[in-house]
Amino acid sequence: SDWGAVRDQEAFFAMDNLTGYARVLARVRVKQGQQKRILGRPYLPFGQFLFLGGHFFQLGGILGARHSAKLDAFGPAFLGLQGDPGAVGHFFAEAAKRIVNEYLSESTTLFEYVTADAMGRFQYEGDVVGFFQSFGAKKIKAETAVDFAWGFAESGAALGATHPEKVRDIFDRSHAAVTADGWQKARAAGLDIPATQDHFSYEEVAEDEDQLFMVYCLECCPRFHADLVV
Repeated sequence: SDWGAVRDQEAFFAMDNLTGYARVLARVRVKQGQQKRILGRPYLPFGQFLFLGGHFFQLGGILGARHSAKLDAFGPAFLGLQGDPGAVGHFFAEAAKRIVNEYLSESTTLFEYVTADAMGRFQYEGDVVGFFQSFGAKKIKAETAVDFAWGFAESGAALGATHPEKVRDIFDRSHAAVTADGWQKARAAGLDIPATQDHFSYEEVAEDEDQLFMVYCLECCPRFHADLVV
Protein backbone atom coordinates (compact mmCIF):
# COMPACT_ATOMS: atom_id res chain seq x y z
CA SER A 1 0.00 0.00 0.00
CA ASP A 2 1.11 3.58 -0.60
CA TRP A 3 1.37 5.60 2.60
CA GLY A 4 0.70 8.86 0.79
CA ALA A 5 -2.67 7.57 -0.41
CA VAL A 6 -3.59 6.69 3.18
CA ARG A 7 -2.41 9.81 4.98
CA ASP A 8 -4.07 12.11 2.45
CA GLN A 9 -7.50 10.77 3.38
CA GLU A 10 -9.70 12.96 5.58
CA ALA A 11 -10.12 10.04 8.00
CA PHE A 12 -6.39 10.04 8.76
CA PHE A 13 -6.40 13.59 10.02
CA ALA A 14 -9.57 13.03 12.07
CA MET A 15 -7.87 10.44 14.27
CA ASP A 16 -6.03 10.91 17.55
CA ASN A 17 -2.98 9.10 18.85
CA LEU A 18 -4.98 6.56 20.84
CA THR A 19 -7.32 5.54 18.02
CA GLY A 20 -4.92 2.90 16.72
CA TYR A 21 -3.74 2.09 13.23
CA ALA A 22 -6.40 -0.55 12.55
CA ARG A 23 -9.32 1.83 13.05
CA VAL A 24 -7.64 4.66 11.14
CA LEU A 25 -6.93 2.37 8.21
CA ALA A 26 -10.44 0.87 8.38
CA ARG A 27 -11.94 4.34 8.03
CA VAL A 28 -9.80 4.98 4.97
CA ARG A 29 -10.54 1.62 3.31
CA VAL A 30 -14.28 1.90 3.95
CA LYS A 31 -14.33 5.43 2.57
CA GLN A 32 -12.50 4.25 -0.54
CA GLY A 33 -14.88 1.34 -1.12
CA GLN A 34 -18.24 2.70 -0.04
CA GLN A 35 -21.08 3.29 -2.45
CA LYS A 36 -23.41 6.25 -2.19
CA ARG A 37 -27.18 6.22 -2.28
CA ILE A 38 -29.41 8.92 -3.71
CA LEU A 39 -30.99 9.04 -0.27
CA GLY A 40 -29.40 7.73 2.89
CA ARG A 41 -25.90 7.11 4.13
CA PRO A 42 -23.10 5.42 2.13
CA TYR A 43 -22.74 1.66 2.43
CA LEU A 44 -20.58 -1.32 1.50
CA PRO A 45 -22.00 -4.28 -0.46
CA PHE A 46 -21.93 -7.43 1.64
CA GLY A 47 -19.32 -9.20 -0.49
CA GLN A 48 -16.96 -6.25 -0.22
CA PHE A 49 -17.62 -6.13 3.52
CA LEU A 50 -16.49 -9.76 3.92
CA PHE A 51 -13.39 -9.13 1.80
CA LEU A 52 -12.55 -6.17 4.04
CA GLY A 53 -12.97 -8.37 7.11
CA GLY A 54 -10.57 -10.92 5.66
CA HIS A 55 -8.02 -8.26 4.85
CA PHE A 56 -8.07 -6.87 8.38
CA PHE A 57 -7.93 -10.29 10.01
CA GLN A 58 -4.89 -11.09 7.90
CA LEU A 59 -3.35 -7.69 8.67
CA GLY A 60 -3.84 -8.18 12.40
CA GLY A 61 -2.45 -11.71 12.24
CA ILE A 62 0.68 -10.69 10.37
CA LEU A 63 1.44 -7.68 12.55
CA GLY A 64 0.53 -9.49 15.77
CA ALA A 65 2.99 -12.24 14.90
CA ARG A 66 5.68 -9.75 13.97
CA HIS A 67 5.36 -7.72 17.19
CA SER A 68 4.43 -10.48 19.64
CA ALA A 69 7.38 -9.66 21.90
CA LYS A 70 6.24 -6.04 22.40
CA LEU A 71 2.49 -6.32 22.96
CA ASP A 72 2.35 -3.49 25.50
CA ALA A 73 3.38 -1.13 22.67
CA PHE A 74 1.67 -2.98 19.85
CA GLY A 75 -1.77 -3.08 21.50
CA PRO A 76 -2.12 0.71 21.80
CA ALA A 77 -0.44 1.48 18.47
CA PHE A 78 -2.38 -1.03 16.40
CA LEU A 79 -5.74 -1.23 18.17
CA GLY A 80 -5.84 1.69 20.59
CA LEU A 81 -5.93 -0.70 23.55
CA GLN A 82 -4.98 0.61 26.97
CA GLY A 83 -4.21 -1.15 30.23
CA ASP A 84 -1.60 -2.19 32.73
CA PRO A 85 1.61 -3.89 31.56
CA GLY A 86 0.81 -7.42 30.43
CA ALA A 87 -2.91 -6.72 29.97
CA VAL A 88 -2.78 -6.90 26.18
CA GLY A 89 -0.96 -10.23 26.25
CA HIS A 90 -3.51 -11.68 28.65
CA PHE A 91 -6.41 -10.42 26.56
CA PHE A 92 -4.89 -11.79 23.37
CA ALA A 93 -4.33 -15.20 24.96
CA GLU A 94 -7.98 -15.48 25.98
CA ALA A 95 -9.26 -14.21 22.64
CA ALA A 96 -7.01 -16.58 20.68
CA LYS A 97 -8.17 -19.54 22.76
CA ARG A 98 -11.75 -18.86 21.69
CA ILE A 99 -10.77 -18.47 18.03
CA VAL A 100 -8.82 -21.73 17.98
CA ASN A 101 -11.52 -23.68 19.79
CA GLU A 102 -14.53 -22.33 17.92
CA TYR A 103 -13.38 -21.52 14.40
CA LEU A 104 -10.16 -23.18 13.30
CA SER A 105 -9.40 -26.58 11.84
CA GLU A 106 -6.47 -27.99 9.89
CA SER A 107 -8.06 -26.81 6.65
CA THR A 108 -9.58 -23.42 7.53
CA THR A 109 -9.07 -20.69 4.95
CA LEU A 110 -9.32 -16.96 5.47
CA PHE A 111 -12.69 -16.80 3.73
CA GLU A 112 -14.04 -19.68 5.81
CA TYR A 113 -12.92 -18.06 9.04
CA VAL A 114 -14.35 -14.66 8.14
CA THR A 115 -17.65 -16.21 7.07
CA ALA A 116 -17.96 -18.20 10.29
CA ASP A 117 -17.01 -15.20 12.40
CA ALA A 118 -19.46 -12.94 10.53
CA MET A 119 -22.25 -15.46 11.09
CA GLY A 120 -21.57 -15.15 14.80
CA ARG A 121 -21.41 -11.37 14.72
CA PHE A 122 -24.75 -11.24 12.88
CA GLN A 123 -26.14 -13.89 15.25
CA TYR A 124 -27.09 -16.15 12.36
CA GLU A 125 -27.59 -19.79 13.39
CA GLY A 126 -28.24 -21.47 10.02
CA ASP A 127 -25.75 -22.91 7.55
CA VAL A 128 -23.37 -21.06 5.24
CA VAL A 129 -25.64 -21.32 2.19
CA GLY A 130 -28.55 -19.87 4.11
CA PHE A 131 -26.32 -17.13 5.48
CA PHE A 132 -25.39 -15.91 2.02
CA GLN A 133 -28.97 -16.21 0.84
CA SER A 134 -30.10 -14.08 3.76
CA PHE A 135 -27.29 -11.53 3.82
CA GLY A 136 -25.79 -11.54 0.33
CA ALA A 137 -27.77 -8.50 -0.78
CA LYS A 138 -27.37 -6.68 2.54
CA LYS A 139 -25.96 -3.17 2.49
CA ILE A 140 -23.56 -2.57 5.38
CA LYS A 141 -23.44 0.93 6.83
CA ALA A 142 -20.03 2.54 6.60
CA GLU A 143 -19.82 3.02 10.38
CA THR A 144 -20.68 -0.64 10.95
CA ALA A 145 -18.08 -1.76 8.41
CA VAL A 146 -15.37 0.22 10.23
CA ASP A 147 -16.30 -1.37 13.57
CA PHE A 148 -16.35 -4.86 12.09
CA ALA A 149 -13.04 -4.36 10.30
CA TRP A 150 -11.48 -3.28 13.59
CA GLY A 151 -12.96 -6.36 15.27
CA PHE A 152 -11.44 -8.66 12.65
CA ALA A 153 -8.09 -6.88 13.07
CA GLU A 154 -8.28 -7.45 16.82
CA SER A 155 -9.03 -11.17 16.35
CA GLY A 156 -6.20 -11.53 13.85
CA ALA A 157 -3.77 -9.74 16.14
CA ALA A 158 -4.70 -12.01 19.05
CA LEU A 159 -4.16 -15.13 16.95
CA GLY A 160 -0.92 -13.87 15.41
CA ALA A 161 0.58 -12.87 18.74
CA THR A 162 -0.10 -16.25 20.32
CA HIS A 163 -0.23 -18.72 17.41
CA PRO A 164 1.85 -17.23 14.56
CA GLU A 165 2.10 -20.64 12.87
CA LYS A 166 -1.70 -20.77 12.51
CA VAL A 167 -1.75 -17.35 10.86
CA ARG A 168 0.91 -18.51 8.43
CA ASP A 169 -1.03 -21.72 7.68
CA ILE A 170 -4.24 -19.80 7.03
CA PHE A 171 -2.36 -17.40 4.75
CA ASP A 172 -0.76 -20.21 2.75
CA ARG A 173 -4.05 -22.08 2.32
CA SER A 174 -5.96 -18.92 1.43
CA HIS A 175 -3.49 -17.72 -1.18
CA ALA A 176 -2.68 -21.07 -2.74
CA ALA A 177 -3.30 -21.14 -6.48
CA VAL A 178 -6.84 -22.17 -7.40
CA THR A 179 -8.32 -23.08 -10.74
CA ALA A 180 -9.67 -20.29 -12.91
CA ASP A 181 -13.11 -21.89 -12.66
CA GLY A 182 -12.98 -21.99 -8.87
CA TRP A 183 -11.86 -18.38 -8.72
CA GLN A 184 -14.73 -17.25 -10.93
CA LYS A 185 -17.25 -19.22 -8.86
CA ALA A 186 -16.03 -17.39 -5.76
CA ARG A 187 -16.55 -14.05 -7.53
CA ALA A 188 -19.99 -15.13 -8.70
CA ALA A 189 -20.92 -16.02 -5.10
CA GLY A 190 -20.38 -12.38 -4.18
CA LEU A 191 -16.82 -12.28 -2.86
CA ASP A 192 -15.19 -8.99 -3.82
CA ILE A 193 -11.95 -10.31 -5.31
CA PRO A 194 -9.98 -9.31 -8.45
CA ALA A 195 -10.79 -10.83 -11.83
CA THR A 196 -7.63 -12.95 -11.63
CA GLN A 197 -5.72 -14.30 -8.65
CA ASP A 198 -2.55 -12.52 -7.58
CA HIS A 199 0.42 -14.50 -6.28
CA PHE A 200 2.62 -13.19 -3.48
CA SER A 201 4.52 -14.62 -0.53
CA TYR A 202 3.82 -14.25 3.18
CA GLU A 203 7.17 -12.55 3.63
CA GLU A 204 6.42 -9.96 0.95
CA VAL A 205 3.04 -9.11 2.43
CA ALA A 206 4.41 -8.99 5.99
CA GLU A 207 7.20 -6.61 4.98
CA ASP A 208 4.84 -4.29 3.09
CA GLU A 209 2.22 -4.20 5.85
CA ASP A 210 4.74 -3.64 8.62
CA GLN A 211 6.46 -0.84 6.72
CA LEU A 212 3.18 1.06 6.45
CA PHE A 213 2.35 0.39 10.11
CA MET A 214 5.75 1.61 11.29
CA VAL A 215 5.43 4.85 9.32
CA TYR A 216 2.09 5.40 11.03
CA CYS A 217 3.73 4.77 14.42
CA LEU A 218 6.57 7.17 13.68
CA GLU A 219 4.21 9.95 12.62
CA CYS A 220 1.25 9.40 14.97
CA CYS A 221 2.44 7.62 18.11
CA PRO A 222 6.23 7.97 18.18
CA ARG A 223 6.42 6.88 21.82
CA PHE A 224 5.67 3.34 20.63
CA HIS A 225 7.78 3.42 17.49
CA ALA A 226 11.15 2.72 19.11
CA ASP A 227 9.78 -0.31 20.96
CA LEU A 228 8.28 -1.78 17.79
CA VAL A 229 11.21 -1.44 15.41
CA VAL A 230 12.09 -5.00 14.41
